[in-house]
Amino acid sequence: MRRKRYQRGFSLVELIVVIVLLGLLAGGAGLLIVRPIEAYEDQVRRQQLVDQAEMALRQIARDVRRALPNSIRIAPVGSGFAVEMVNTVDGARYRDEFGGEFAASNDTLEFSAGDTDFNLLGSFNVLTPGAFGPRQRLVIYNTSAADVYTDAALNSNPGIITPAGTALSLSTNVPPTQDPEHHITMAPAFQFAQRSPGQRIFVVDGPTSYICNPATGRIVRHVGYDYSVAQPTPPAGGSSAVVVSQLGGCSMTYSPGSAQRGGILTIEITIADGGEAVSLLHQVHVVNLP
Repeated sequence: MRRKRYQRGFSLVELIVVIVLLGLLAGGAGLLIVRPIEAYEDQVRRQQLVDQAEMALRQIARDVRRALPNSIRIAPVGSGFAVEMVNTVDGARYRDEFGGEFAASNDTLEFSAGDTDFNLLGSFNVLTPGAFGPRQRLVIYNTSAADVYTDAALNSNPGIITPAGTALSLSTNVPPTQDPEHHITMAPAFQFAQRSPGQRIFVVDGPTSYICNPATGRIVRHVGYDYSVAQPTPPAGGSSAVVVSQLGGCSMTYSPGSAQRGGILTIEITIADGGEAVSLLHQVHVVNLP
């Protein structure tokens, strides 16, 4: 007699046990995957914060290094700061004595009276012959931030910076045998008050400001505005661009140095995002030799 065979499946209890075990295994495997992903995202976020802070500090440092000597001034803005400087377009050395075939009265810069034209010892690096820009002005021997901003804003004439409206043009003086020199023409005549020990002359095109305000969470760069006696925070007019948009805090100290010794600008920026904050400190050497 043949026995009947019965097929047996899983019981409900066995199915529940299997489902629970699979859930535990899946949860453990998920933790093994999620934690590295979260760590990677944290690392990427920190790197982005560092990059943003570093780029902002490099941009500020670049403008500071291009600033007119002795033109940096800072002011508090809430718990942050504002730093302002006069931007230089180009610089060279002016001719203040005759040499070789450069013996005409209009070859040298006269300091005892107003002068209308003179030569450089060589040429500018950036500027080319033609009319200067509408905002460009000449500066010789600026030793104080207060002086250059006041004189430029009030259009006074203590002999540091050419007044607004002075027509400036650049040409090339080519003698028969000597190397050519750039020739500057000024109208009306202007008298610079003091000689630069290094015969330095600068071409500037206006102030530049950085406003670092933790209350707004931003660092903003301002250009193209007018000179003012008191430091504007923020400036009126011109154009602006956001440099940092996740600002957590900032501080600045400035040791101006002297005409013989450079200054030091120390900037600290904190950028925060996602509950994390990154602080970077940067020091910029400021050349003050006028």
